[in-house]
Amino acid sequence: MAAINADDRTTTRRPVSPNAPRDLQETCFLTDHDVREILERKFRDGEFRVIDWRLEPLDLTMGFLGRYYHLRVTVRRVGHDRTEDLRFFAKSPPAADNPVMMYVRRNDAFNKEIAVYIDLIRRMDPVGRLQWTVECYLGKRDVIIVLEDASSNGYVTMDKYVPFDEEHFVWLLRSLARLHSRSVILDERLRRETGRTVIDVYGRLLAEPFFARRDDRVKATLTSCVLGMYAVIELMRELDEHGKTIVRRQIDRWIRRLPRLLEPSRKRRNVVCHRDTWANNLMFRYDAAGKPCGCYLIDFQFFCYCPPAIDFVFCLYMTTDRATRDRNFDAFARIYHDSFAGNLAEEGLDAEECLPWAEFRESCEETRNIGLIYACTNLQIILLSDEAINDYFHDTADKLTDVLIGSGRADMVRRQCLNVPVYRARLTEIVLEIKDRLPEHPPNL
Repeated sequence: MAAINADDRTTTRRPVSPNAPRDLQETCFLTDHDVREILERKFRDGEFRVIDWRLEPLDLTMGFLGRYYHLRVTVRRVGHDRTEDLRFFAKSPPAADNPVMMYVRRNDAFNKEIAVYIDLIRRMDPVGRLQWTVECYLGKRDVIIVLEDASSNGYVTMDKYVPFDEEHFVWLLRSLARLHSRSVILDERLRRETGRTVIDVYGRLLAEPFFARRDDRVKATLTSCVLGMYAVIELMRELDEHGKTIVRRQIDRWIRRLPRLLEPSRKRRNVVCHRDTWANNLMFRYDAAGKPCGCYLIDFQFFCYCPPAIDFVFCLYMTTDRATRDRNFDAFARIYHDSFAGNLAEEGLDAEECLPWAEFRESCEETRNIGLIYACTNLQIILLSDEAINDYFHDTADKLTDVLIGSGRADMVRRQCLNVPVYRARLTEIVLEIKDRLPEHPPNL
């Protein structure tokens, strides 16, 4: 652990009223002691002295469930003549008066993400060889998470309206395979050393985050999703009235079965899954030729325990267009499994014993329709324009509730379809694929 100069004392800050100016509230998210703890984890050894630090709000409409910052720290390390200017990424829960906050509290989403970073990920990757996500330096319950600033290392997010090409998707698959393989490695180690499993130890952390069957709001949420898709169908010229009626019936039946379809499998091996792999939760790095050469998964508030095919199929439908999916489905599945197998082999495990290729390929086919219907519920929200996000997510609790679990969803989706052509195109494409491939009834899993 880093040694700290004796004259570097922690600054004690008084509690700040929720009604205080925003910059004053944000200053109190961190203390001098917190900043030193962050640097101790980053440097791991050696002495240093903090010269100055500040927390700067970022004006980004990128996330639905938090506020974003840069933590800037000026530090001098012993034996170095010059100071260093470091930058970290940080996020806090929404402001107390933000209507999104009630959803964060209800699901304890912010603290779940802290636990994933501080406990689960560090246990999955104890030697810190992360190649699929950012390093976490500090997590304070209900207050702030401080992370590696991936943008400083050249990582950027993609435009959420532009479907991924094959190169980007392959890098995403490699990162997913790394996450899933670390889950299996931890699971095998726990079984061997304690007789327990990942779900035994982390069952509460990996519980269904959004569509839990016992949540009294889920039925209303599902109805709202159905109404949103009905609004898309109503505007479509590609279907006659009979075709629209058939697709409405398919969507209604499948969406209402989602809570059951998303539960951990009783016949397939389950792993820790991200289940929220869309453009804003992914960051890519590029080489000198402009080709992707790395992918980070970020934002872990939807972490759950499912077959790996769930993540594979869901990210396929959340990030690519239909032509890419149809052309590459089998090849993508093989690329994923080869990467997964290679990761396991590094730890002396055989993928054919942990997750055989034939079983994974079969699971992908079984799961594909679930990914299709899951996409139609999620794309309604994640593809909203920045203007719509500010309008619905940062206005009043009643307005937000009406579009998330009420009848207001249909009007919101209709307005987006009429005003944002790419939004309409992506959802229309999903509806047409539902018409072409979705069975009339969902499976009885």
